[in-house]
Amino acid sequence: MKVVRFSRRAVLASATMLAPVAPAWGASGPRYRDARAPVADRVADLLGRMILEEKVAQLCALWMTKSKIMDPETGAFSPEKAAAAIPHGIGQMSRPSDTMGTTRFMTDPYRTPEDAVAFMNAVQNYAVEQTRLGIPLLFHEETAHGLAVQDATNFPIPPALGSTWDPDLVEQVFTVIARQARMRGVTVGLSPVVDLMRDPRWGRSEEFFGEDPYLVGEMGTAAVRGLQGRTRPIGKDRIFATLKHYVHGTPQGGINIAPADMSKRTLRTTYLPPFKAAIKAGAALIMPSYNEVAGVPAHMDRALLQDDGRKLMGFQGSYFSDYHGIERLASAHHVAADKDEAAILAIKAGVDVDLPDGSCYGGLAALVRAGRVPEASIDAAVARVLALKFEAGLFEQPYADPKRAARVLDDPAAAALARKTAEKALVLLKNDGILPLDPQKPLKLAVIGPNSAQALRGGYAGAPKHTVSIVEGLRAGSGKAVTIEQADGVWIDMPVKPGWRPETAPIRRVKDSDNKARIAEAVEVARRSDVIMLVVGDNEQITREAVVSALPGDRSTLSLFGDQDALVEAMLALGKPVIGLLLNGRPLAVNRLAEAANALVEGWYPGEQGGHAVADMLFGRVNPGGKLTVSFPRSAGELPAWYDRQPTADPYPYVEGKRQPLFPFGYGLSYTSFTLSEPRLSQPKIGRNDPFFVELDLTNSGARAGDEVVQLYVRDEVSSVPRPMLELKAFRRITLKPGEKRTVRFDLTPDSLAFWDSEMNWTVEPGIFTISTGNSSEKLSQVKLTVA
Repeated sequence: MKVVRFSRRAVLASATMLAPVAPAWGASGPRYRDARAPVADRVADLLGRMILEEKVAQLCALWMTKSKIMDPETGAFSPEKAAAAIPHGIGQMSRPSDTMGTTRFMTDPYRTPEDAVAFMNAVQNYAVEQTRLGIPLLFHEETAHGLAVQDATNFPIPPALGSTWDPDLVEQVFTVIARQARMRGVTVGLSPVVDLMRDPRWGRSEEFFGEDPYLVGEMGTAAVRGLQGRTRPIGKDRIFATLKHYVHGTPQGGINIAPADMSKRTLRTTYLPPFKAAIKAGAALIMPSYNEVAGVPAHMDRALLQDDGRKLMGFQGSYFSDYHGIERLASAHHVAADKDEAAILAIKAGVDVDLPDGSCYGGLAALVRAGRVPEASIDAAVARVLALKFEAGLFEQPYADPKRAARVLDDPAAAALARKTAEKALVLLKNDGILPLDPQKPLKLAVIGPNSAQALRGGYAGAPKHTVSIVEGLRAGSGKAVTIEQADGVWIDMPVKPGWRPETAPIRRVKDSDNKARIAEAVEVARRSDVIMLVVGDNEQITREAVVSALPGDRSTLSLFGDQDALVEAMLALGKPVIGLLLNGRPLAVNRLAEAANALVEGWYPGEQGGHAVADMLFGRVNPGGKLTVSFPRSAGELPAWYDRQPTADPYPYVEGKRQPLFPFGYGLSYTSFTLSEPRLSQPKIGRNDPFFVELDLTNSGARAGDEVVQLYVRDEVSSVPRPMLELKAFRRITLKPGEKRTVRFDLTPDSLAFWDSEMNWTVEPGIFTISTGNSSEKLSQVKLTVA
């Protein structure tokens, strides 16, 4: 058997494959080969030439089944094996960089840029040159906060991106992600996630921008614009965005894949708006969720996909299944007896592509011939897939440049953006005046905690060339007068099934006695210090998507995991100043630390440059200005804790006391102070269809330059059905110098006041509206607006 192998020299030489494939067809040639023809004409021409097996192949993919086209020992592409396994081509390849072959998957999950591109080019060359119609592949990768491959830039996780309250910055981040992906031959990014973080027990919380529909919609829109650009067709340095996950909702018990039971009103009021905003921005793809939405699994829910998705929100793109989502209709939801029945349910509902391996859609040809699936359903799905490939220019330029792929990943400007983003994401939750520290004054600083000496990159992350842990950043960013000692104190213990390889650093398994010894060691280090910096929280193994029982990620409590509470108490008992730093993927109920620490900072998983960002904040070179995009509860028993609750959600206190967040939505402090004036309306009374604006004056009344996030909320005082007490409708992050004053104006439309009324009509009802402005959901000034 002939196997194509790539030496390093051959890899680099493969750039010769990269000259654009010039149209070799004259006026009499196939219309689909004419790059000047409209995409719709090209799709119609190509679709008309395809046999049924070629159509079905476009709806399938390869992932773990890459082994069918690879040498199992070397991971090299084999055209002979491909000819036998995928004679009619294949529509896409799932995460092409994450395996070198089945025997090496667990130990070598990342390819070098050159090796990855060479492999992808070889697969693409087979599809373009050796199949009958020469249809290229789409390659997709995870892109939640960086391209999840070797050497790519690792940005802070989505909750941190949300905490910047800066859509322009988020757009810049995803622009870099798109460029790094496209230069590797990737054309589809599996992001942004526009689910809502409404139950922080859920391990997938680390993937979400926040709890509020409007804010998540704005961040999702920014991500789509960064990935795809602001115009269509997408450019050569852009990729298609995939909105995820439609619609996870709030799963029961915070358990991944659990049912999300909701009314039609809740779906449209709360969970659809982020998708609608991102669809309006041009998102090309949507990925249905694993779970049941109002009792129906999303992958078979025609009403959700067609009525809500296409008719209500105007989505014109393609639905790609979540990994094994169609198969789960049989194996998990038990609404199908086998894979064939699952395929029938999904294709009729409108799911176009079966990811990651086409395990169900591979049988569609036989189902069509048996009369169980109309070929028209296949044609409609294939047309949408082909349109993506034509728009991406893959028929003209199917290959990537391995040299450029490596060069674009090693980008100092991208690393600088990662650092800036981590800095702007930091949220100062408490400060009695201890911060910032003076790096020029003598200081003995003890850096204690399980997250102090390892860089936390978050889930679905790549492996960047350089990472900066907290202690590394502090040592690099402090003056000679500062002496730093570090101790882990405890290790976060998360057992997993033997044989599973974690996505990031190996999981450290320890006994309780080991942590007792580590706490004792940390106490001795802390005793020698003037100030303790306590770095606690989560890691990527306890806040993650729960995929199998051996890899859980959901929690029943929100306290610090493992022995971290014992470490906190040991540090507080020393009577020294304590600065707490939370590095985590979900809100945590850190009541004791919040009460007793001198300062507390939320850092999330800050990405590859997190250590530098924290040092800049600690020593005052950066003034923290981030705000929480999710409420921090005092305990899991207070859930749900989101800010936009209904009027009857809090009629009585618990026996233990009033239900009140530890830190509210929109909250965050600064090293300076700001003064916000009362809001002013453009006019006190408007018609139901009239736009209006709200103004206020923002003044930096402190001694440092800094950022403030001005927030605007709406409350409908009387409505035909209950509405939330507060709804975020606008925000802006503004930088001011000391003493500087600026007038902030928010232009609002009738949609800012509209809702689904008692008859399920989207409308503005006449009455009194309270317009509130401030710097958090709990510190607001109000003005009344009359709508006639």
